[in-house]
Amino acid sequence: MKLETLVQKNYKKLNENDLYLWNYILHHKKECKTMSIQELSLKCNVSHTTVLRFAKKLGFEGYSEMKTYLKWEDKGTNKFDDEEVERVFKDIENTVEIMKKKDFSEVFEMLEGARRIYAYGSGSVQKQAVKDLKRNMIFGSKLIYVLDGMAETDIIMDMLSSKDLFFLFSLSGNNAFMNNFARKLKKKGVKIISVTKVGNNELAYLSDVALQFYSHSVFINESQSEYYSTAQFYLINQIMLTKYLAFKWKKNNT
Repeated sequence: MKLETLVQKNYKKLNENDLYLWNYILHHKKECKTMSIQELSLKCNVSHTTVLRFAKKLGFEGYSEMKTYLKWEDKGTNKFDDEEVERVFKDIENTVEIMKKKDFSEVFEMLEGARRIYAYGSGSVQKQAVKDLKRNMIFGSKLIYVLDGMAETDIIMDMLSSKDLFFLFSLSGNNAFMNNFARKLKKKGVKIISVTKVGNNELAYLSDVALQFYSHSVFINESQSEYYSTAQFYLINQIMLTKYLAFKWKKNNT
């Protein structure tokens, strides 16, 4: 069983610090195999007690056992994990759960107050997802201008003001070009709503509102190719539209 599976099974026990710690481990597995608990706590800017509690929440006796488990994982990475399908279902279930609980009031206030609304995605899947967002929001009587390429981000910059709103879609939230663009938007006072996978990523930090979903890497062959489930982008689009329609109906009928 992969460490990802243990995180998914115990995610309800995890707090914000735990998720930040897990995000670091997930993207630095090789380094974490040799790190002491003190070194890992320094890297993540948390106490060693937080690291220990995280390990225990996953079912380990302590940090050393979790590190040993991480090393052991390598022995099983050359075959498809039978639990991958279940983990993908769990990612979607967890995403639905956090979206149900999410208060979208600030998002809707931005939609209502924006002069113009734009959207940009950092990769091929994300670009299709922002086009889906545009199609969806037509039913909410909102027109979204979708940027198709990097060149357009430069062209449009002089046209933007603090009255505008930008949706930014990025899987990791750590795409260098996207985050540089987000910083430029912040300087112009443009409001930003980001959609990324769960984790304390830079784009979420730069955003006025960060909408996040659960996803994990799936290894598919001996060469260590991997992919992430990205249907959650579309799921968030649909939930946001439905909640927005409910918001508008209530506003117009009270």
